[in-house]
This record gives sequence, C-alpha cells and structure tokens, in this order.
Amino acid sequence: MNLLVWGKTGKMGKMIINMAKDDPYWHQVQGISSYDDSESYLLKPDVVIDFSHPTALDNVLKYVEKRKCSLVIGTTGYNDDELKKIEKAAESVPLVYATNMSLGMNLMFSMVEKVASVLKNSADIEVVETHHNRKKDAPSGSARSIVESIEKGLGEKRSHVYGREGQCPRNLGEIGIHSVRGGSIVGRHEASFIHDLESITLVHEAHNPSVFAKGALEAAKFALNADAGLYNMKDVLGMKE
Repeated sequence: MNLLVWGKTGKMGKMIINMAKDDPYWHQVQGISSYDDSESYLLKPDVVIDFSHPTALDNVLKYVEKRKCSLVIGTTGYNDDELKKIEKAAESVPLVYATNMSLGMNLMFSMVEKVASVLKNSADIEVVETHHNRKKDAPSGSARSIVESIEKGLGEKRSHVYGREGQCPRNLGEIGIHSVRGGSIVGRHEASFIHDLESITLVHEAHNPSVFAKGALEAAKFALNADAGLYNMKDVLGMKE
C-alpha cells in the first residue's frame, strides 16, 4: 500500500513518515508540504494522512476526492465551516478525523462521558490542557473533544468559559476550559468534576509524540478497508458501543 503524508516538514509529519518506512506494510511512503504542488507528485497513494494546517484543508480534500483514496485527518483548529467540509468529503471517501490518535486519550473521552452521565448537574466541571510552547491553537482539539464527550454524557450543551479574569463568580452549569503553554510538554489533559465534599479528576498525559504517529498509521490501515463515511478513533480501536 502507498502512503502520502501531508505536512512532511512538521514534527508529526516527519515522525509518521519515519515510522511508516520501518513498517513493511507500506510499499511506498512519501511526504508533501502545504507549499508543494500536489499535482506534480507521481506517487498514487492508497491513503493520505494529513497533519498540516487548517488552511491546507481545501487542497487536501480536493486531492483525495479526485483520486478516491482514503484520508486520515489529525490536524486540529478547524472552524465550523471547515468541519462541515470534512463531513461532506466523507460522503465519497473513507475518512477518519480525530483530534487525538492515542488509545489512552480515547479511553478518557469515554470515561468523562460516563462520569458526566452519572453526576449530571451535581458537579462543577473544569477542563485544563497543557502543551509545549509551540502549539498554535487553543484550546487544543483534544480539550474540545473532552468537552463534547462531557456534554454527550450530560445530554445537553453547556456554556463555555475560556479562562477567568477579574470579578467573575462561577455560573451554575458552565464548563471552564483553560490552556497552559510552556516548555516541551507533549500533552496533558485533565477533567475535574468538583463537589463541595469530594472531587473526581481524570488525567491523560502523553509522554512521547510517537503515540500519535502510531495511532495515525493504525487509522490509515483502518481507512483502507472501510467504506466511504466519517469515522473516528473509537471506530479504529473497536471502542464503539
């Protein structure tokens, strides 16, 4: 099978390419940057992994739709209109979109949903994400997915407060979302459910970014054997209920 990695100059792109070249499953592995002319590439990929930038989305989708190849998107920071484009593209190609490719984080998504479904309105909920000082988007895509999972468990959308400053007492039912940037931290996410008498805090920490590269390649293998449609890492990992 042939693999094309969109975002070859980025840290994740380089890691995925190197890991794929060590895997005999992949016959040819090639990378492309957002600045390259995709039409000049001779490789005929069976699947594309995109770890580039939201501004490259239109080119990525045009490329895979034209060639009818599978797509894995690990890029984060999309707006609502861009997410709708991803959903539309999935009508014609197998497409895995995930804000986090690790097994542990996807288990956390399931766990916060379960905790929220039990506690409902009885706890104050706060989400904190911490990343290296080079990360561009905030809050992280994984933090957004944690909040979405919590709201799924609650059975309703909540108001979101991004950080706090000045005189701002907590409103009933809001979810606080906080971003910390510093050093070379790969990624740490915590979700706290806080009562007056006790609290529950769930934490996931990635120790090495290779966990995301490994997950991306597993997602690519899944997408190669899937029908057209939109999938996530729970599908890839067999975690769907």
